[in-house]
Amino acid sequence: MRWTTLLFDEADLDELALLDADALLRGAGDTLERRFTPRDLYRRWERQQWLASDIDLERDRRHWDGLLSPATRRGLEYFLKSFLVGEYTGLDLMSPILAACPDEEYLVYLGTQAADESRHTVFVSRAAEELLGLTGSLRGQLIESWSALSPAHRAVHALENAVLRDLARAPHDYAQWLRAVTFFHLVTEGVLALHGQRGLVRSLQHIPLLPGLRAGFTAMTRDESRHVSFGLHALRRGAREGYSEAINDMIETGMPLAAVVGVGGATAPGQAAAAARSANDLLATIAVRLRQLELPQDFAEHVLGRCRAAQEAALRPSAAATAQNR
Repeated sequence: MRWTTLLFDEADLDELALLDADALLRGAGDTLERRFTPRDLYRRWERQQWLASDIDLERDRRHWDGLLSPATRRGLEYFLKSFLVGEYTGLDLMSPILAACPDEEYLVYLGTQAADESRHTVFVSRAAEELLGLTGSLRGQLIESWSALSPAHRAVHALENAVLRDLARAPHDYAQWLRAVTFFHLVTEGVLALHGQRGLVRSLQHIPLLPGLRAGFTAMTRDESRHVSFGLHALRRGAREGYSEAINDMIETGMPLAAVVGVGGATAPGQAAAAARSANDLLATIAVRLRQLELPQDFAEHVLGRCRAAQEAALRPSAAATAQNR
């Protein structure tokens, strides 16, 4: 375990890409358990640099064109489009979080996160152009990618934008800043981004092809673990300072939305089974984040109950379609 953590913490891009999926996820999980301060996270950012332009996607393009099944390509295409929207949105929404930041050391760390979001956007945009054949215009890529997102994915982004707009209108409102951090760092990044990256890295290991995509998303997972670690630190402090109501309100609103992303809409039996597995994995991820945030047990159970109910409602059409197909 200690060796895995050292590899995850200190590896360069080439070494990091050699980690198997379980070792990568243990390393990311360890980062979230170790309670780093913003200053610690800044220092980790300095050591854990990588360049989006260093990742070679030429072999990936050959694999994409000649070795992947149509179903695999469709699944990966959705992943890439959803991450392109997510990473660009993360970059776009950093501005109000930076402008309203209540602490000097927080601000120094958050500047590194803005740089990470730019790097992630550039890498996923390259993959969208070189593998999916999308236009080289980032604006054009975003328009096409947004149109491909599921209603659940769009609902998450819509609420995230609303929360950040509220913060931009009240940049001195600490409670509103904590609400924004709750949704951005805990719900979007702590649940959806890490869940999606984990699924993608595991899928790429099973193929095993597309070494450039695997390297990039592995490095992104390490970056995201720093972002989520910061969010947990800021929210635990906010709760100690008496702002639990604002944090908990955003958790109660946001987590059920995150819980159904990728869960509904399946019609074939195999798709329904995959949706159920995704639902269970999302629920487990949410439970871990709530534990790491040190929420009261009764409130955590209440949130998980709301997430289960939302998933059951989303899975119901899938179950009906599966029975009809038999």
